[in-house]
Amino acid sequence: MAARVVGSVAIGPHEGDASATMAAGHVPHVYTNGIVTFYEDARPQGRVDVPAVVLIHGYSVDLRLWDDTVPALLEAGFRVIRYDVRGHGRSLVPPRGYDFPTYASDLAELLDRLNVDRPISEELAVKDAHLVGLSMGGGIALQFALEQPQRVRSLTLVDSALPGFTYSPQFTAHIEELVGTARRLGPRAALEQVWLPHPIFDGVRRFPERFARLREMVLAFPGRDLLAEPSPPPPVQAVERLAEIRAPTLVLVGELDLPDFHLAAQVLATNLPRARLQVLPDCGHVPPLERPQEFNRALVEFLLEVERGS
Repeated sequence: MAARVVGSVAIGPHEGDASATMAAGHVPHVYTNGIVTFYEDARPQGRVDVPAVVLIHGYSVDLRLWDDTVPALLEAGFRVIRYDVRGHGRSLVPPRGYDFPTYASDLAELLDRLNVDRPISEELAVKDAHLVGLSMGGGIALQFALEQPQRVRSLTLVDSALPGFTYSPQFTAHIEELVGTARRLGPRAALEQVWLPHPIFDGVRRFPERFARLREMVLAFPGRDLLAEPSPPPPVQAVERLAEIRAPTLVLVGELDLPDFHLAAQVLATNLPRARLQVLPDCGHVPPLERPQEFNRALVEFLLEVERGS
């Protein structure tokens, strides 16, 4: 069965038209697999040679999902790179390429371009990084770790997707309804009528101001992937290769998230050789938005622990 990647959220409006964004003013961007990818790269003031953290958002989101996370990581002494995944935010919206291998390849090219496209010193090159991925972003991080393990210092998988995992009939039916509505009425109608009411957002729905930020972003998301033909899955998917990933891994899941994501978290924690599972209390699918302080504390403590042991 062909694979379709769906499952996360974000904050704030971004334009999907990269050329319009560039015309409005310079925003850091590189070309990855022939498309424009926008990113932000921040370092603690006065510090250069510090470990890098790459933040990877999920479906219907953009890099501003991490607005409350970046300051905590900078304060802890990390370089922070976040970017808009293809088809999201300010990055280009291509007609195809919405699959985990392509997403992982885009990330690899982004890190490569950060090394070679700018007149930076050797100390600023991204040789390896801690990867933090939410939902679909977790699936991207896993795929990248399988393909380029030498570049991964650690993984933090937050309410993560898992390529090849068998989701429940209820969750699968909802995604099929989302795709069908998009093809009948257009992506915006599908996002408003099917995706936003999904129980996946019940946790953040408890906070009206935060849900308003989420809603604004989701309705600005182009949703081009909903109209694209699904890519065929690789012969062997990540769920079958977890034992190959040797990076220290923190598996985070919100207490109130859907059962599918709790089951996926259990599979990850059981089969990744160096993983541990942590449940975030009173939190749903979007910890960086719902419970930013608790999420930041768990993330920073894990990253510092990895650095002390490296």
